[in-house]
Amino acid sequence: MIDESKYIFRRATIDDIDFIVDVIVNAEKGGTGKFGFANLFGISEQEARRLLNEMLEEEIDGCEFSISSFIIAEYEGVPVSAFAGWIEGENEDSMPSSLLKSNLIAYYLPKACLENSMARADAVKDLQIERELGTYQLEYSYTIPEHRGHGLVGKIIEEHCRVARQSGKDVSRMYVHAFANNESALAVYKKSGFRENQKFVSDSPMAKEYYPCSEVILLEKDI
Repeated sequence: MIDESKYIFRRATIDDIDFIVDVIVNAEKGGTGKFGFANLFGISEQEARRLLNEMLEEEIDGCEFSISSFIIAEYEGVPVSAFAGWIEGENEDSMPSSLLKSNLIAYYLPKACLENSMARADAVKDLQIERELGTYQLEYSYTIPEHRGHGLVGKIIEEHCRVARQSGKDVSRMYVHAFANNESALAVYKKSGFRENQKFVSDSPMAKEYYPCSEVILLEKDI
């Protein structure tokens, strides 16, 4: 039986890198077998995991491919849940997270992978969300099955809210998104105070070949 008093919430470190890769992969799949990152670049899950590991080792603050952006729930010394979060544009070069992420991908992925992505970009372009500078962004949430049902995602969201309030920055809004068919994630976010802001839909039949769903829902909450 799980003793909820034993959960510890902390920042992820380099020692958590394997777990963070698991979090990203499972979050991308959204409860399905479709791993968007691997599908768009035309690579295997194994290769995608290796590349994610390398990119995370760079530790580029201000985007979802940063280990320190993740807050982890730990149980008896083992990470069991995590969620990334950051203030958009709040990094050394004041760069948007999309550009930081794109630079990492361009550096680490082979040319053939980038060409695959460009060829498939039209199918998913309508699902790309432009993040607003100065807002708090959440990305990549996952809890291992054995520890679901204990409110860990909601508690990690509360931790991110605390980080935002204590940042010294004027951060008043938090955003998260999920595929429309990920009902469990949407329910957790709404329970944590998020409300629907906007829907993004791809009319391309190929979108469902790459992603778990052709519709993404953006949610927001006041901090």
